[in-house]
Amino acid sequence: MKRAILLVSFGTSYRDAREGSLENIRKDLEQSGKIPVYQAYTSGMIIRKLSSRGVFIDTVDEALTRILENHVRRLYVLPTHMIPGIEYRKMLEILSGYKKYFEEMKVAGPVLNEKEDCARLLPCLQSVLKFEPQCEYILMGHGTRDRSNIRYLQMNRAFEEAGLTNVHIASVEGEPDLAGALKYLQSAGKTGKVIVHPFMVVAGDHARNDMAGEENSYVTVLKNAGYPVEAIVKGLGEYPQFRRIYVDKLEKLMI
Repeated sequence: MKRAILLVSFGTSYRDAREGSLENIRKDLEQSGKIPVYQAYTSGMIIRKLSSRGVFIDTVDEALTRILENHVRRLYVLPTHMIPGIEYRKMLEILSGYKKYFEEMKVAGPVLNEKEDCARLLPCLQSVLKFEPQCEYILMGHGTRDRSNIRYLQMNRAFEEAGLTNVHIASVEGEPDLAGALKYLQSAGKTGKVIVHPFMVVAGDHARNDMAGEENSYVTVLKNAGYPVEAIVKGLGEYPQFRRIYVDKLEKLMI
């Protein structure tokens, strides 16, 4: 019975971010699964922007149609989402309409699907970012008004419980936010170097502008508060250790 993998992402319009993160995830999955990997984005805006440049990425519907036309009957779906938020649930809703056409469809959860996944992610983050004790780390999450935003709060608690009091999530569109992280640094009398890094799979628009941009960014706010700052504009998906999470998820689906 013909099998395939569907890799679903929000997407990015930045070529280097796409190639460094999403394309490398795809390659890792292909190498591990030894079966074809199809890709889809959930962001219509990004799909349209790429299309105007001659880069064509399927929507989830389009990818599923293509997969069925190629006579695939066992499908493993790997979302790259960090939390089970709006985009992830939108994907699930689309998938539900196609499930009857497959002999088997298995769908992995996002990176932080459950509260317990926050503590499980810590060794990977420590391997990637080192978390040197003389520095403070602010990891920029996306944030959402959705109930799934609680994962960012739980991630901060996981850092605290692991003794990593110099690491903080600060979201762009939710809480915890940069104001809260800055308040902590000031109240704790921290004066050392602050390293900012995306808590996102892809270092796209938010990472380049909201985090490391020249106006009203995390970097400028922290510098204006008197902190020496280093911005690492690199998505988590660019690190092999982090990409291993998706390979592990695929291996579990294929059992």
